[in-house]
This record gives sequence, structure tokens and C-alpha cells, in this order.
Amino acid sequence: MPIKFREHRGTLIDSMETVVEVGSKQELVKVISERLGIYSHGINISMDTIQINPYGFDTRIGWDTYIVTLANYGVVGFTNGKL
Repeated sequence: MPIKFREHRGTLIDSMETVVEVGSKQELVKVISERLGIYSHGINISMDTIQINPYGFDTRIGWDTYIVTLANYGVVGFTNGKL
């Protein structure tokens, strides 16, 4: 079953507008690379630098939320399940 990923944004509404479905951590890395890579941060975006950890249940959207972080960057976004 695909997992939903949303980018971290200033508001939940803005964040939900970025939702995409991914089927694996490898797909998630690709999405993050495509979205962040255009800003040329020079940060390594790979399977090793992306972490996904439990964050809690978000009653606003009904997600069992996991936080997605990137080493040397910070919070990238959230998923509705574990990859």
C-alpha cells in the first residue's frame, strides 16, 4: 500500500497541498531529491541521509504520522506510515 508524504510547510493547509504517494523509501528519496535539489543546497540526499521516525497521531488529518528528516538540513516532511 502506498504511503502519503507531505512536505513541511508553514501551515497544515500548505503542507497538505504537497501530498504525494510513494511506495518505498527509495521513491521518497527520489521525490525529496527532485523537490530540494533545485535549491542547490549541496546536501547529500540519499537512503542513508533520510531518516523516518514515529511522530504521533495527528487528529487533524487522521494520520499515524512519521517525521522525515534529512541530515545536515532538518525536517523535510511527514508520512502517514512507515516505509
